[in-house]
Amino acid sequence: MLKFIKAFAFAQFVIFTIAAQQYDWRADFHYFFDNTEYEGSSFAEPQTMTGIWLMPEGLVTWQDRHSLHAGVDLLKIPGTNETVDKVDLAIYYEYKSPNVQFRVGSFPRRESLQDYNNFFFKDSVNNFLPMMRGIYWRLGGDKSFFKAWMDWVSYATPASREKFFVGLSGKISKGLAFADFQSYMFHNSVSRPADKNDPGVRENLQLQMNIGLKYPAGNNFDGKISVGALMGYERDRFRDEMYKPMGFVANVDVEYCGLGTRNEFYAGNRRMQLFDRFGGDLYWGTQFLQGKSYLKSDWYVHVIQSDWANADIDLILHVSEGKVFFQQMMNVIVTLDQDMKHAKINNPFPWMKIFDH
Repeated sequence: MLKFIKAFAFAQFVIFTIAAQQYDWRADFHYFFDNTEYEGSSFAEPQTMTGIWLMPEGLVTWQDRHSLHAGVDLLKIPGTNETVDKVDLAIYYEYKSPNVQFRVGSFPRRESLQDYNNFFFKDSVNNFLPMMRGIYWRLGGDKSFFKAWMDWVSYATPASREKFFVGLSGKISKGLAFADFQSYMFHNSVSRPADKNDPGVRENLQLQMNIGLKYPAGNNFDGKISVGALMGYERDRFRDEMYKPMGFVANVDVEYCGLGTRNEFYAGNRRMQLFDRFGGDLYWGTQFLQGKSYLKSDWYVHVIQSDWANADIDLILHVSEGKVFFQQMMNVIVTLDQDMKHAKINNPFPWMKIFDH
């Protein structure tokens, strides 16, 4: 009788748990076009990159804060002979409350590390490597927060090296003033079993700290200005060679009625001192940091801005080595889910009226 009661109670618990779950779906679409006109640069090569990502995903939600996600990311590069050029998996658990977010598994990078600029991750990283594999933890809201994360890039095998990121970032705000920081350590280790001809372990650490003023978005105007320092630690353990670059950074952002500019400036020691040896296998930021000074000036327009679709066009100027280089970008991101019928169609800017017809 006791066994029957226990079995009945367990069955009721299972039924209640299943009934309390919510089954949802989501589909993300991302088109990107990135044309870099870097002829004459000693640090970066000209190229045109474009791609189409489709990311369907199913999820189970329970108790409003817990969810389990599973999906597939499909990349099609226009002009290739492959039907699908790359397939990746999104599998992760998420806990989300107003002031806490925790993710573990394989999940989107863009949604997690949006406070990191191209000194840390260049545009092509988000375009071609959109997934993080590891752990992400955030405390706080938009104005004040702390983040800790790990991204396992590559597992050690006879054919591949062990590679991973560990990062911390945070921000504190009071009124118009704020202070923030972004940091990571990229550890590039050896294969397993280790190859005796392997050049050994190398590491790249970056830390940027800023103080500034942020004008609250309103009346179609948004603005930010900040200054700070960018510090680094670059090491080749095999050759016992290390560099500790440091420099001044400044940021000025202004946006009005969907037209805006984002400006990032660096002046100081040359960075990426081991780039000729390891290249992108060690450095994930913009190659222009190899110079003593660098200015990135991004001029953009929000063509579409809504809860479910966003489209931006960017004209970017890179000032490096006393020269000006150009880059053109376009990004279209669409997110659909079962709640899209309740999404707001925000057309706050004059040119968006054409989408009302």
